Amino acid sequence: MCRCLILLSTYNGEKYIEQQLDSIFKTPKNIFLYVRDDGSKDRTIEILRDYGIKHAVPIEVNEGKNVGSAESFLTALRECPKADYYAFCDQDDVWVDGKLSAAAEQIDTTNQPVLWCSDYQVTDSELHVMIPSVLEQPVQDSVRAVFYNNVPGCTMVFNWALMQELRKVNISKIRMHDIMAINVALITGKVIFDKTPYVLYRQHGNNVLGYSHKKIQIGKWTKDKLELVKNKENYSTAEYAQAVLNSFESQMNEKEIEKYKLISKMNESLMSRLKVLTKPYTKAKFGRTSISIRCKILLNLM
Repeated sequence: MCRCLILLSTYNGEKYIEQQLDSIFKTPKNIFLYVRDDGSKDRTIEILRDYGIKHAVPIEVNEGKNVGSAESFLTALRECPKADYYAFCDQDDVWVDGKLSAAAEQIDTTNQPVLWCSDYQVTDSELHVMIPSVLEQPVQDSVRAVFYNNVPGCTMVFNWALMQELRKVNISKIRMHDIMAINVALITGKVIFDKTPYVLYRQHGNNVLGYSHKKIQIGKWTKDKLELVKNKENYSTAEYAQAVLNSFESQMNEKEIEKYKLISKMNESLMSRLKVLTKPYTKAKFGRTSISIRCKILLNLM
């Protein structure tokens, strides 16, 4: 069994994938890269396999049909082998030295399900830092995390205990893999936050918009939001809430159960959705994201 298994979903990532591999394998000891390719049409798979041979590092590439990043990561979660730790990885980011060792050191203090996450830096396509610190504190409430997760999957590392809990959620479609990860961690265990930025979160679009009073390029941020809209027919927040209830109701308090039951019924009628919209967990100071989420709830788009 390897010490840390890195989960990577790829799709037409030939432009930046090798830089990410370099950052991962700077300290290759006890690291295994498990890749599910989501139907790439470029040289992504070839680059991955050549890299493994050239650098003598363990990389397993699993080719699949195109299902979108959320379902691709979900498949990888369920099919990958056992390890002490797991880390989500994006194909176009770069990891900062010490990420895995810092995570392992902090997770090792407990045997309960744990999700570790770190701050991250937003960069341009050439990795020039535009925003040196983004995450002040991860979401603390499991119900709020269903709607407003502020922790990107690329910053997450978690243990085998949490992996076992994640595999209990019986659902075929999810909104995003990182939402499920932090949601289940908050229910079944705990979340550890490291303020050190261990990921360079690359933006590679050409347009510019304001974000937290700073300017960043529209790249991955826009792509992620469009992905959520595109995948509307592929997931249901109400069905996800019911799946979470089915798996973890015995670990919730009465108030949590009541909240998840309300969310699980929000697709039934306009009145059900209006009830959800009156709750504090659907309100957040995230600007456009908050407006977008609340509109989707009202219009039954999530």
